[in-house]
Amino acid sequence: MGKIRALSFDMYRTLIDTEDFHEQTVREILARESANSVDVDTFHSRWDEIYDNVYMALGPDEFMCLYDVSVESLSRTFCEFGIDGDPKAGVDIWLSKYENAGLFPEVEEVLHSLAAKYPMVVISNVDDDDPGYAMFRTKNLPFRAILTSESCRSYKPHGRMFKKALSILECRPEVALHIGDSQRADVLGAKKAGMFAAWLNRRSDKLRPGIPAPDYEITDLRELLDLDL
Repeated sequence: MGKIRALSFDMYRTLIDTEDFHEQTVREILARESANSVDVDTFHSRWDEIYDNVYMALGPDEFMCLYDVSVESLSRTFCEFGIDGDPKAGVDIWLSKYENAGLFPEVEEVLHSLAAKYPMVVISNVDDDDPGYAMFRTKNLPFRAILTSESCRSYKPHGRMFKKALSILECRPEVALHIGDSQRADVLGAKKAGMFAAWLNRRSDKLRPGIPAPDYEITDLRELLDLDL
């Protein structure tokens, strides 16, 4: 393609490995609430849906920290499954997992290789005091900036975060590539912003209806080094 002049990256499940955190969390939450008859995958899937719905329903001038989004979405999920649970305790279990988060094995090598050619930023739906984000900041990775939803008062796929990233990168959207694992937040968000999109599809998922086709689909960040950008 030969048009790319700058890169932006998602953080969780793109750079930071949290592959098993959600399933572990749901198992512990259901055990804590003595709801062992509830199917873990079904509860997990529904919580994810409600979580997205809560922050996507916010208006352009509204904002909730992700901690509050998490508590509200878990509370609604409990109600749907008939569980009289403590959503704050459940979210605290979830966040405690992130204290042990680490980078995917290829991340540092790939980022330092790409930084020789492209300016880069991170765009993440995350709170500023998130424990995984605290770990991430210690890694001295070659980014111009790390933009959080809390600092931007907005969430992907809303265009505000992408617009701010492009300003920092000092480039137009049509010469920027965004890389992320989320079909809605990253692929849809980048395409709506006029950017190229690379979908990091580590689990070989199918593209959902309503999500535009990404310009690239990869299963490992190392594949970025071989793309004709």
